[in-house]
Amino acid sequence: MMLKRFKLTNYLSFKEEQTLDFTPESLKEHSDYLHIPYLYSVDARVLKAIAILGHNSHGKSNFIKGYQFFLELIFSSFAIGRNEQPIQIDNFRLSTTTAESPSTFEAEIYIRDTKYRYGFQLSQNKVSEEWLYYSEPKIKENYLFVRAFQDIKVSKLWSKECKGKIEQSIFFTKATNLLLSVLISQGSVPRISEIAKWFRGNIIISDITAEFHIEKAVTILSHPNFRSTINSFLQDADLGFVSIVEKIDSHIKKNMSLDRDFLDVLFSLEIGRFELYAKHDIYDGNYNRVNTVLFEILKSESSGTIKYLVLVCYLSYAIKQGQLILVDEIDSKFHALLLKHLLKTYLSNKMNVSGSQMIFTTHNTFILGKNVLRRDQISIVEKNQYGESSIKRMHGAKKPLRVDTQVEREYLKGDLGGVSEKLKKNGDQNELDFK
Repeated sequence: MMLKRFKLTNYLSFKEEQTLDFTPESLKEHSDYLHIPYLYSVDARVLKAIAILGHNSHGKSNFIKGYQFFLELIFSSFAIGRNEQPIQIDNFRLSTTTAESPSTFEAEIYIRDTKYRYGFQLSQNKVSEEWLYYSEPKIKENYLFVRAFQDIKVSKLWSKECKGKIEQSIFFTKATNLLLSVLISQGSVPRISEIAKWFRGNIIISDITAEFHIEKAVTILSHPNFRSTINSFLQDADLGFVSIVEKIDSHIKKNMSLDRDFLDVLFSLEIGRFELYAKHDIYDGNYNRVNTVLFEILKSESSGTIKYLVLVCYLSYAIKQGQLILVDEIDSKFHALLLKHLLKTYLSNKMNVSGSQMIFTTHNTFILGKNVLRRDQISIVEKNQYGESSIKRMHGAKKPLRVDTQVEREYLKGDLGGVSEKLKKNGDQNELDFK
């Protein structure tokens, strides 16, 4: 299950249609940084990760918010027994032409041997368009349903397969409801269940230091299925401790060999107080390792270390589940080399083999250096004088970037976009040493 592309129009600072595309360019570098949706086509490729750079307030976070809105509306626009409500949409407000215009969102995804294209167009009071198309190997794209306001056209073959659930869902679909949301509420609708499962598993992190994320990370870390992947991220990170260990209570785990489910029942209170500890080595006067000591992470380790641990827990979960993860400001509190290590580990074919993908925003220009990412994995967001944000790939067929280009230098000079035009005109970037 993988994302091929995502589009949005008329949302927050994005006035015109903008696309984030995971389809790679024909580049020789880092072929291992690509996934192959084998069941759909052995010739298809998608990028494992895309980095979004750009000046502050130019729209990097807004693009992630756009995907978050798209995702949340799919699961919240309809609820059984709830009255119809206006759609809370934040469209582009700096133009008279968009104030009353609808906003559009669309995602194209691979699920096993099928490619789906789902999207909708809406305003506060109504869904004006909604569509779900599919294509299979060597079969051209066909629709499952196409909607224009309350006029909904459904594939006869799919309707027959669903045994009346589509017609029932259409009956409950009001002007502000997404038909997909209603279909999801029905449960076990052919094709819809697998689409919903993938969307529901997507992970969006805007503030990784939030208590909720720390608690979630602890839950992931406590599960044995994710432990080895987490340790792979920690192994060469050089964060000053040997390993992360779990400690529920000394009297629980000491010399005990019980089934985990049994422990959950017996010691639910203690597990609720689950804490994270880092194991540090102790040395004698001659620097011989003689023992270890446990430090409680949330009290003893730096905020950067905590953030790294939380992030790698989420990444490990995404890798194991083959899921999409979006991270805003991934580099905050990280050393540049630590970020490089994290990306290298995540993108590795030894690690990421189940289709996990990542979209992340960053200000860290270190990732523009040679051999950190592919040239087509870097997208730039910039904003024009009218407050309109746009997103573009740094390297593309129409505007290729030579393999020997000093990308970081060209970016900081403003030649690749993503730099404030006002700062550029004032010559502030020239104060940097580009020799």
